[in-house]
Amino acid sequence: MKAIGGYLIIEDIAEANKKTSGGLELAEKHDETRYKKGVIISAGPDSIQEKDKILYDKVAGHEVNYNDNIYKVISLKDVVAIL
Repeated sequence: MKAIGGYLIIEDIAEANKKTSGGLELAEKHDETRYKKGVIISAGPDSIQEKDKILYDKVAGHEVNYNDNIYKVISLKDVVAIL
């Protein structure tokens, strides 16, 4: 699978559940962080390279099932930082 144009194919980097100051663990759906971490699987012709780790808007893009793996296809404009 190869990204074209201004699109990126990424794989989410799973983070451990976050804890509140009182010690309660929050599930991902209760996380108020706006951005998620991912790693680039395939990138269109631009400055972002494969295997770069990024922060992207968590509501961006859509999921794609390919070879029994779930990837996310997002637009380059949804990337806010390269880690």
